[in-house]
Amino acid sequence: MAYIRLEKDSDGIVELIFDQPGKTVNTMGREYDEAMRAAVAELVAMVADGGVSGVYVRSGKPKQFFAGGDINEMLNMDLNPAAEEKAAMYAGVMATKAPLRQLETLGVPVAVGLNGPALGGGFEIALACHYRVAIAGIQVGLPEAMIGLMPGAGGVVRMTYLLGMQEAIGLISQGRRLKADKALEKGLLHELADDEADMHAKAKAWIKANAGAVQPWDQKGYIIPGGGPDEVANQGLIFFGPANVMVQTKNLMPAQNAIFACVVDCARVDFDTAQKIEGRYFLSLLLDQTARNMMTTFFVQMEALNKGANRPDVSERFKCKKLGIIGAGQMGAGIATVAAQKGIQVVLKDISQQNADRGRAYAEAFFTKGISKGKMTEESMHTCMALIQATADYADLAGCDMVIEAVFEDRGIKAAVTTECEAVMASDSVFASNTSALPISELAQASVRAQNFIGMHFFSPAEKMPLVEIVRGKQTSDETLAKAFDLAQQLGKTPIVVNDAPGFFTTRVISKTVTQGAIMLEEGVNPVLIESAARDNGSPVGPLAAIDEISQETAYKNGQQSKADTIAQGREWQDNAASRILDLMVNEFGRKGKVHGGGYYEYPAAGKKYIWPGLKDAFAAQGYVDIPYQDIKDRLTFSQCLEAVRAMEEGVIDVVGDGNIGSIMGIGFPAQTGGVFQAINAYGLKAFVSRAQELEARYGNDFTVPALLLSRAESGELFR
Repeated sequence: MAYIRLEKDSDGIVELIFDQPGKTVNTMGREYDEAMRAAVAELVAMVADGGVSGVYVRSGKPKQFFAGGDINEMLNMDLNPAAEEKAAMYAGVMATKAPLRQLETLGVPVAVGLNGPALGGGFEIALACHYRVAIAGIQVGLPEAMIGLMPGAGGVVRMTYLLGMQEAIGLISQGRRLKADKALEKGLLHELADDEADMHAKAKAWIKANAGAVQPWDQKGYIIPGGGPDEVANQGLIFFGPANVMVQTKNLMPAQNAIFACVVDCARVDFDTAQKIEGRYFLSLLLDQTARNMMTTFFVQMEALNKGANRPDVSERFKCKKLGIIGAGQMGAGIATVAAQKGIQVVLKDISQQNADRGRAYAEAFFTKGISKGKMTEESMHTCMALIQATADYADLAGCDMVIEAVFEDRGIKAAVTTECEAVMASDSVFASNTSALPISELAQASVRAQNFIGMHFFSPAEKMPLVEIVRGKQTSDETLAKAFDLAQQLGKTPIVVNDAPGFFTTRVISKTVTQGAIMLEEGVNPVLIESAARDNGSPVGPLAAIDEISQETAYKNGQQSKADTIAQGREWQDNAASRILDLMVNEFGRKGKVHGGGYYEYPAAGKKYIWPGLKDAFAAQGYVDIPYQDIKDRLTFSQCLEAVRAMEEGVIDVVGDGNIGSIMGIGFPAQTGGVFQAINAYGLKAFVSRAQELEARYGNDFTVPALLLSRAESGELFR
């Protein structure tokens, strides 16, 4: 079967049908290039011979139009090609564009029917058609920026010419995906359809009624909406836009810089010259390490995760109809909020009805805010709220398919809750503990059905954070793991799977950068430099701000629990800078964190937060020490990467993609690196080992290189 079929109907309309053999979706790679060039050449000949009234572009895949570029082909390209090879690559980019330009200038009307998502390359094809009809509810857009790229098949040029610079920059640089109705409002689509039959009918009716159709930019005297870069109204955008982009991305995301420059440059020139400009910017990103990092993690590894690569193949997909949640604090209430949005009946239980009602009110406040922002309706809010039952009675948990415990990080409380819940739960129900650090196998000792016991570590605030770290205990069954995985996806979360160990994966890894922050503070390093180094690395916040958000008091209590656990297991507790400083902050200075009025930072009622002046008196009374700024930056990231490798070495994490995705989505590791393991790949394994050894000589054992990394550096085996 050919990739593209051309079928002419009795009205002279030629259907160009994408149907890539052996694939569930159509992709834009070498196979597409060959097929599209041949198909359009045939169309040109057919039009020249007469009898063609128009072209209707559509997909032969059920509910799928086009998935975009072939990322795997891109990842196999050499990042440092010779000059002649680079020239050939550019020629290849331009050759991909050429058939689309031929299509829109055939001299007959061209319509496209979008029966499913049209993202990236798929939407670039659609933009090259004169008329775009989509089934209501589908998504369209150019999301390439989210994986470090930009559109390269004419998407930047056509969207700029169609919508103007300001709108194009926003949509493309943010990689926005629009529902069909929103795309219609913006003028990216022309008409919506109810189903495929309606879509076909509307597209062909338009073709019959518009024999002389041409693209707007091919009409004589066409002016880009809002005008070009020389317009007085656009001077603010031109002069201040690049600086704003650099501030927003910390100049760490080349794609956003390239997109802004490309849009402006394209708006200065004619359409065909703009195509060449877009091709050069696209190729520059394709050969950039940042794009390689992001494509690897956010496309290849994320796709494998979403397809359930780490889900045991033991049962049919589980769908939770009734979910019990113990603990109606911020975490429990946040989980309840998400579950209700997904149509799951929720029993939100706390020690008192008052507490449970407060948790339900948390959900109501979230939904009310959503209404004010136009994200939901009053009717949908009432539907969601009707699904949440607040209670103080364990008996109400009867009939729950799963129960998630989200109480305090206290073994005794968690054990009591487990016993009470299991007394009313069905024998095949799953009990999940939401804990950030307590070993699941030990918590499961309170259970009479340890095979049904699992960890589900949600991140705060649960209604917003996208990750769930699923922790498999020693006795957790495959069936239980599969159910937890399915529930996480049902909640719209991204689940990673790790094996049980103190701190699991994410808490263990983030603790290293937090510890380095504390060590540097104790050494007398200026806290402003510590925090700015983290931000310059690409982290959303620094290690000091992170502990303030968690609260010094909570971190202190967790540390005391870890100390007690270590001693109870007969091991010697090793004091460290983090525990010493937390002790001082909480017990001597009364600086317990943001929610308690302040910690490392002051939080004025008006104005921005700032570093608490008392830190200098406490840790650098004689003046700040001076160490290389690059050392500060590397201490914060290398410590995490090395700990991730140790976790893999010890069997805590098995899959590289889970580590990369978990580190970015869960603990804010710099996104442009592709995550803790991909950061090592990109740095170069031998170079990374050498730099880590330098840091170890200067700053201690946190930078000792694990044997696994040493062996991989020697063999050249990347973390994949």
